[in-house]
Amino acid sequence: MEYSFYKATPLYKELLILNLIEKNKNITQRQMSDVLASSVAMTNNYLNEIEKRGLLEREYISTKEVIYHITDEGRKRRKYLSIVYLNESQKMYDGAKEELLKFVEQIKEKGFKKILLYGAGEVAEIFLNAIKGEVEVLAVIDDDESKQGKELVNILIISKNEIINYEYDGILISSYSHQKLINQKIKEMDIPNEKIMTFFGVPYDL
Repeated sequence: MEYSFYKATPLYKELLILNLIEKNKNITQRQMSDVLASSVAMTNNYLNEIEKRGLLEREYISTKEVIYHITDEGRKRRKYLSIVYLNESQKMYDGAKEELLKFVEQIKEKGFKKILLYGAGEVAEIFLNAIKGEVEVLAVIDDDESKQGKELVNILIISKNEIINYEYDGILISSYSHQKLINQKIKEMDIPNEKIMTFFGVPYDL
């Protein structure tokens, strides 16, 4: 999955540039600017700054063609920035997982041992990976017919009409952008509010 979540700080852009050049020394400034979400002129400024610090060298094949070479110091810097980035990412992951586990505890306190998820997207995938072994997820509901019959993290994706085939304690709305619509669909099936859960808010107040 591709995300544009992280704010592109100067350090992050420096790491991106060094990574891009390490993978492809023939990369163009236009290609770099697309990844950095910056103008070509701004990308050139970043390159000039990195070059001044001795992290890369440019080999001019022609006025339009340039080959970039990362120096030994540049490789050391790239490894250092990668470690810092991973450390910061791990902190964010640990914080997010802690929030999820707290929510799982709330589910367990309600006496819910067997649940269904509604929404077979990224949120459901994250939940399934985070709550393994904590509660039993019987199936994942989704209204997209192209997803039905397939699996998400080894859990079958079903239609809402198949809910009656399962004995469950509650339904967890596993979608952020469609939670209000999903909540309405669940209510139309006469499923009581106390069986509806959502990580992003109180379902019957949506």
